[in-house]
Amino acid sequence: MSNATQSESQQLEGLKGRRLGPYLSHNPVSATQIWQWCLAMGEKNPHYRPGKNQIAPPAMMQMWTMRDIDDRYAFGSTDAKPYRVFEDMRVLGYPANVAVSYNINFHRYLKVGERAMHFSSVVDISEKKSTRLGTGYFVSERVEYLTVDEIIFAEAVITYFQYKPAEARSGGDDRVESSIAARGSYDDVTMESDNGRQPGFPSIDPSRMGVGDLLPELRIPITHKLIVGGAIATQDFIPVHHNASAAQAAGMSDIFMNILTTCGLSARYLSDWAGVGNRLKTIKFNLRAPNFPGDVMVMGGEVTRIEVEPKGALVSVAFKGRNRLGYHTSGEATLGLPNLNTTS
Repeated sequence: MSNATQSESQQLEGLKGRRLGPYLSHNPVSATQIWQWCLAMGEKNPHYRPGKNQIAPPAMMQMWTMRDIDDRYAFGSTDAKPYRVFEDMRVLGYPANVAVSYNINFHRYLKVGERAMHFSSVVDISEKKSTRLGTGYFVSERVEYLTVDEIIFAEAVITYFQYKPAEARSGGDDRVESSIAARGSYDDVTMESDNGRQPGFPSIDPSRMGVGDLLPELRIPITHKLIVGGAIATQDFIPVHHNASAAQAAGMSDIFMNILTTCGLSARYLSDWAGVGNRLKTIKFNLRAPNFPGDVMVMGGEVTRIEVEPKGALVSVAFKGRNRLGYHTSGEATLGLPNLNTTS
C-alpha cells in the first residue's frame, strides 16, 4: 500500500486473514421469504413455489444471514464484528461503500426448514485507488455459507469499494463507473409492465444447443419499487438503497440497486432461459454503471461452453445487463441442464 500512510497500512493489514463467525440466520428458510424474493425478482421457476419439495432460489444465499432492520445479527451469532474493516476505514476518512463484484460457487440448494449460517474472512485489501466515485480501497471478503449442521451450500468472494466520495473525474479504476454521468434519453427501449416478466417457462434441450447461441434479450424497467423492494427482499437495509439523501452523500445521483438484487435478477434471467430443472452452479459478475430509477436494464447473453455429462450438460454463459449509462453488469455463469426426452 505504497500510496497509503504508514498508519493506514498497518491498521488495514491487521484486519486481513481472520475467520469470523458463525453468523446465524434469524429464521429458517421459509416459503414466505421465498415468495417475497420471487415477487421482487420476477422469478417464476415452479421449483420455488410452495409444496413438498420446495427449494430456495440459489441467489438468496446471502440474504438468510443478513442483519435485521436494526442492524443486529441473530441470537447465538458471534459477537465479532464482521465489517470492522469498513468501520475502521470510515474513521480513516473513507465513509462510503459500494459492492463491485461477486464470485459464487453453489454446492447445493436450500430446502424449506433448513437454517443457514456463515463465516467471513477479509482476504485482500488493495492499494489506495482513485476512481470516478472517489478515492479508497477495494476490499475482498471470502464467505462460507453452511447449514447449522455444518453442510456447506455455497462459497463466495465479494469485493467492495470503501471510499471518500468525489466529483466525477476522468480516468481512474474502471471497476467503478461514473455515477454522476449525464443521463440521456432511452427512447429506443420499450418499457415493459410487470417487471419485464415473460410468459411461460419452457425447458431448453442442451443436446440442441451450440456454442455461440444467443440468449433472448430481457428488458427490465428500473423503478423505485424494484430497487426498494429488492433491497427489502434481500434483507439489505443500507440507506443508499432507499434514501436519496444518503445515496447523494455517497456520490450517487439517486438511490441505486444493490448487488444482491443484481444477482437475483441475473439468476432469474438465466433461469428463465434454461427452464425447469436447471441448476445454477457458479456465477460471477462485476458491477459498473449503477441502476437508477427511471432506467431500463437490457439483459443479454451467449453460450460459451458446453460440457456433456451422462444425465445432461454443464453450460457456461457470458451475460451482460446494460442501461443508458453503459453496462450495469457483466459476468459468467455455469448451469447444469438435464437431458430432455425428445421425439423428433
